[in-house]
Amino acid sequence: MPTPSLRADPRRASGGRSRPGPASLMALLAVAGLVFLAQAPRASAQEAEEAAPAAEEPAKPKAKPKPAPRPKPAPAKAAEPKPAEKAAEAAQADGKTVAWPAGADTVTETYGEWTTSCARGEAQVACMVMQAQGDKNTGRRQFAFELRTPKDGRAEGVVLMPFGLAIEPGIGFKLDEATLGKGAFYVSCNNEGCLVPISFPALATDAMKTAKALVVTAKKSANDEAVTINLPLAGFAPAFARAIALGG
Repeated sequence: MPTPSLRADPRRASGGRSRPGPASLMALLAVAGLVFLAQAPRASAQEAEEAAPAAEEPAKPKAKPKPAPRPKPAPAKAAEPKPAEKAAEAAQADGKTVAWPAGADTVTETYGEWTTSCARGEAQVACMVMQAQGDKNTGRRQFAFELRTPKDGRAEGVVLMPFGLAIEPGIGFKLDEATLGKGAFYVSCNNEGCLVPISFPALATDAMKTAKALVVTAKKSANDEAVTINLPLAGFAPAFARAIALGG
């Protein structure tokens, strides 16, 4: 059976009452009461340099009149931040200073290929970032990636994978060409596809902010043929920062 082509599922920014739409993958997973943790390697590096002290000039035998001071060159003008960078800086403000739209209990905003979605109740605020892809002919969602704001250093989420893939190997992740973590495994399926719970450490989400694409790898069930799904990461940094700010 041919694999259907996938396309991005764009969403418009809005704030207000919730509207009907595809069910949250986290909500579907919560019904099953399942939890999965994936680990990723950690690494850090630090470098330091010390400037050598300047040598003193020898004293001059006779004082000479000082030449007129030359005008200092004008400092180079700093590059104007890109719109996405401005949005990221604004989104990284303290959560207490981020204003929700008046009277809104949900917020949905689009940043590049990513959507920030938040909902608040009387006791708490839940925020996540997501990207969905589907059949370009029917518009049906076949793949989705959801990641909640981090808690205790990890961001929990769910991946919806299309039908026709091998269950046993699970799925893997790459950031551009570099392998990310140890992969994750399927836990259940519904009428849209099969669910894979994920847990990304801060090291992974930080790397996603500067990478070009998150690649999800899997295998077809019929012949073990490799399958890759590319998630462009344009807009992930401001979307994730905004979710953290609103959820604070």
